This record gives sequence, structure tokens and C-alpha cells, in this order.
Amino acid sequence: MKFLLVFSLLFLVSFAYAQTPFRDTSGLTLNGIEWCEENYQLYTFIGNDFFKHHKHSIESRLCGNLYNDDLWLYLGSDRYQKLIEQSRMYYHLEIQESLEEAKKGIVDTKSVNIKEIPQEIAQQQKELTKSNETKLDVELESEPNEMDINTQVTEKVEMNDSEEGGCLIATATYGTEMAPQVQMLREIRDNQLMSTDSGVSFMSGFNQFYYSFSPYVADMERDNPIFKEMVKIAITPLLSSLSIMSYADSDSEVVSYGIGVILMNLGMYVVAPASVIYQIKNKRIKNNSQV
Repeated sequence: MKFLLVFSLLFLVSFAYAQTPFRDTSGLTLNGIEWCEENYQLYTFIGNDFFKHHKHSIESRLCGNLYNDDLWLYLGSDRYQKLIEQSRMYYHLEIQESLEEAKKGIVDTKSVNIKEIPQEIAQQQKELTKSNETKLDVELESEPNEMDINTQVTEKVEMNDSEEGGCLIATATYGTEMAPQVQMLREIRDNQLMSTDSGVSFMSGFNQFYYSFSPYVADMERDNPIFKEMVKIAITPLLSSLSIMSYADSDSEVVSYGIGVILMNLGMYVVAPASVIYQIKNKRIKNNSQV
């Protein structure tokens, strides 16, 4: 009886609070899958600390399950729908695991361990493999050139590795992935940078540098509201200048606009402060000499 009461409370709470931009009552929404994609590079960079970074949320654990699922590398046109359906299966497994661990006094801090629930996962994987093999057979019949298919798969995987990763600092600053500022950064990345060779090369190097420090800055913002406001003030001119990139339509324009944005930000963040400091120092020297 006690167990039924606890389960009923858990169900009511999950139903009341489950409707979010990223999760419905039994799995991830399309926005949730996109959120997983944007955080995939962060997961590969910091491993299981990814769940701690996101406060061990159910959304982060569902993403972790999908990351370790063969379906994550599936490239069919119905990829998003399959990932949404797979997230629902993992949602129920997460609830099941949480109930079992609650009886033992264990805190669930990461995604479901596949080895701990072999039968359910094995059945799901068997059905998924069969579905993928059927789809691949259809594609091979319509396109006999196997080399071209392998090349497309490789290019798609490489593209995913280079382009994924959300703007953690901007998200922490504005409080949500749905903020207009974060959406603007995402659109510039997807529509301008990732559509050109020079943009892809830039993002590949930039992501390695950015994710070496951005998780820690984002955590500091969440823990310190004053620091968060300071970051917001600091990055506002940067975001305004980056909006210029939305007008770049070709590879050459991405390069020229990019150089212009870099020079503009050097002027705002380096040259202007240095000039002010220099003038203040000169003024002090003159005042001291007059005295």
C-alpha cells in the first residue's frame, strides 16, 4: 500500500511538472532531441560530469541514454522521430530504476546502465537493428553505389562532431536555450558557419577551445547571480556584433564578415579599454608634474 502511494505521488508530480520545452510526459520532445545534440560535444568532453553539470536532471539522463544507443548515429530522414520514441523507452526505464534505487536508499545520478537492465534493452535493440537493416536494404536497392553511401555517412558523422555543442555561457546567462540571444547564436552557427568550408574549419577549432572553459563559467553564473549579471553586460556588445554574421551568404562573405567582427571586438574589448587606461595614466602624470 505504501509503495502504491509513493508511486502515485511520483506519477502526479511528474505529470504536473513534465510539460517543458524539452520533455513531454513520457520522453523528449523535438526540442529535447535538439538540446541533446547541442550538448553532445560537452558530454564527450566531460563524461559523466555532464549529469552533475545539469543537476542530474531527467533530461540529461535521457540524453545520456541516447548518446550510448546505436540509434544516435542513425542517419535516416526519420531520425528525430526514432530518437523521440527511443527516449520514451528510456524514460520508463529511468523511472523503474529510480523506484528500485529508492527502496535501497540510492540516489540516481546518471543514465540507466545497460548492463543492469539487459532484457528490456536487448529487445529494443533487436527491434531497432531489424528496422535499420530493413531501411538500409531499401536504400541499397535504390542506390547501388555502396561507396557513395559510406562516404555520406562518414561526412555526416564528421559534421555532427564538429558542429554540435550549445552556447553554454549564453544559455546560463539568459536562463534558457529558448532565449532569443541563444537562438540567434544557433542560427548563425547552423545557417552561416556550418554551411561553408571555412565556417566548419573555424567551428572545429573553436569548439575545442570553447569547451575547455565554458562549463566552469556557466556553473559560476548559476551559483553567483552577480557574476551572471557581469557576464551579461560583458557579452552584450559581442552578441550585437555577431548579428552581422547573419548577412553572410557565401564562403568569402563568412571570411570577410568574420574578420570584421573579430576586429570590431578587438576594438571594443582591447583597444578601447587600453586607450582609456592610457589617458587616465597620462592625466595622473600631468597632475603630479604640476604639483
